Amino acid sequence: MDHDESIRKFEHLMLREADHAKETATELEVLLTHLTNEKSQQLAREQVKASFHRAKEFREFAQKVKES
Repeated sequence: MDHDESIRKFEHLMLREADHAKETATELEVLLTHLTNEKSQQLAREQVKASFHRAKEFREFAQKVKES
């Protein structure tokens, strides 16, 4: 595996993680409507926010890797 191939693989992995984090956030948003306990809703909202943030960070990191 050469350097360019390694970079592409690295970028691909970061984008895959970003997609996974976004999918998790989206699924949690749907679950929020079914949670009746306020504490559960609060925890889910916090995790939604964290997952979207993590997705953004992974995408930004993938971009940095691509530019290197």
